[in-house]
Amino acid sequence: MTGCRPSEAIALQWKHISKDLKKISFEQAVISTQSGQEIRKGLKTQEKRRFPCNNIVQQLLEQIKPKDSSAETFVFPGYSGGTLNTPSFRKTVWKPILEGLEIEYRKPYQTRHTFITLALENGLDAKDVAKLVGNSPEVIYRHYAGNKRELFVPEF
Repeated sequence: MTGCRPSEAIALQWKHISKDLKKISFEQAVISTQSGQEIRKGLKTQEKRRFPCNNIVQQLLEQIKPKDSSAETFVFPGYSGGTLNTPSFRKTVWKPILEGLEIEYRKPYQTRHTFITLALENGLDAKDVAKLVGNSPEVIYRHYAGNKRELFVPEF
């Protein structure tokens, strides 16, 4: 619902969510290293990105926020606290959900592609979508906008 990369969602802490739940500030990502997962400041293509939350995202955040959370608490914590372990999440949560919905397996990253495609299909301009998800308009045009819908000639 935000088009963020899974590595950005995993690193999201409540300090990155505005008190009124209307803005998310993506500022860090979880990366894999030889010694395990680590949080890296900054994002893949920029230092940080502000995302305006619609009502659906605000309601989700309100529902999942623990009463005893601190600013440092992860929005999507791992099973034993700390950051979510990506391989474990895929195996124990993601795959069973897709199977239960009878959806062919796809990587969690596909949710980013779905967000971008739906945003374009619902009339957002490619440059605005690019700003929301941390890409350049060129990437949006090259990978998404060219395939987003059937061509038609409008009535003039």
